[in-house]
Amino acid sequence: MIRLVATDLDGTLLGPDGRIAPGDVAALHAAAAAGVHLVVATGRPARWLGCLEPIAGARPHVIVSNGAAVVDLASGVIVRRHPLPRATLTSLADALRTAFPGVLLALEHGEVFGCEPGWVSAFPDTSRTTDTENAVTVRAPFEELLDRVTPVVKLLALAPAAGPVGDVDAFADAAAHHLGERAVVTHSVLPGHRALLEISAPGVSKASALAELCAERDVAPAHVAAFGDMPNDLALLEFAGRPFAMGNAHPTLRARFEVVGTNADGGVGTTLTRLLAEADDLPG
Repeated sequence: MIRLVATDLDGTLLGPDGRIAPGDVAALHAAAAAGVHLVVATGRPARWLGCLEPIAGARPHVIVSNGAAVVDLASGVIVRRHPLPRATLTSLADALRTAFPGVLLALEHGEVFGCEPGWVSAFPDTSRTTDTENAVTVRAPFEELLDRVTPVVKLLALAPAAGPVGDVDAFADAAAHHLGERAVVTHSVLPGHRALLEISAPGVSKASALAELCAERDVAPAHVAAFGDMPNDLALLEFAGRPFAMGNAHPTLRARFEVVGTNADGGVGTTLTRLLAEADDLPG
């Protein structure tokens, strides 16, 4: 029986229009009404959660920044952080600059974003480059960012301009090799977009944050269902007893986990409804 459902946002719960489909909303509310704990686990920062308003009544816990923080959705307050120490950030930045000349770096706080001059969005979604986002963005040399953006929950590395598209999987593999055990390297960028890496403190992932939430609620991994579509969801799916890769997921996920519908056709809601029906059919 499923006692907790964890779902990624972009490419998973959110449709191509950036919204949660009505069928998914209904399925999540039905799960909550049946006593299932809901968790949203995203690489997004805490300030990008307005899309969750349709399911706010189901009271999901929200893991943000790939597990580096947890947000109280009702208040918008960050209630837990696993930050990167300043000395570690300096070491990681030196290693990345040496290995990838021309790389651009940024720091994510959750409520504030800091980036080096020349930083451009790796995402085609221009709705995020609003006046509100600009108001919380600090543009400065990296060493100055360390003073102005703190604590840091995620370091980001944008591929050098000489390779504006690049192979993000190869970039991630190479960066992980150079950074070693000093950090966790992942990404959530679709092929064809500028390669952007998301770098967290050692041991920090969506799965590590979910494990903390499960322990607090006495939920075993075997009773967790999880949905994801990109490499930053890999640990999350490995943790869950019932892992599902979206039909539009990265090939590495589709090769390893049960594949369900896409984010365009309500794959999360359809599968969750099936899981709830299976629980109803269990004896006793």
